[in-house]
Amino acid sequence: MNFNRLIKDSKKGLKRKISSRREKTSVSVEEFFNLSEKYFKQNNEGENLIIKYDSKDKEILVFILRWYYNLWIDINEKSIEVYSSFPKEFEIISEVNKLNHPHTPKTFKKGTKMYFNSSSYSSSNWLNGIPLWDKKDEEVGHGLKPSCQVNYNSIKLIR
Repeated sequence: MNFNRLIKDSKKGLKRKISSRREKTSVSVEEFFNLSEKYFKQNNEGENLIIKYDSKDKEILVFILRWYYNLWIDINEKSIEVYSSFPKEFEIISEVNKLNHPHTPKTFKKGTKMYFNSSSYSSSNWLNGIPLWDKKDEEVGHGLKPSCQVNYNSIKLIR
């Protein structure tokens, strides 16, 4: 689980930097250590983590939590809530179609229940959205589950 990996890395440290050429972002081992000391260390395993962040750290925290660890986070004006377990069900709050999501294979209407459906073949950009599908257990081949990236501004978490 990625949340447990975040906890482990914040306690033991990283062995190499986190970087993305595509996103033009890099976090050195020292910078991650400093962020860990400041934000991640006060956490207990199995509990959601609430980070009261400095505005200068917001962008890099979102990059680390979403892109590197693939975690579900809720971002408010003064804090970020990091979920200890990834939610499985979401609802479409604005229609997802070819105009606003060119990569989607079909249209998903407002109110459609969607399920988290990630695999090693998924190509979602976690800074923008997550892999979802409208049928929970659908398979297109031997173990292949369909999914498409749905952007964060088009979904809400079903609690």
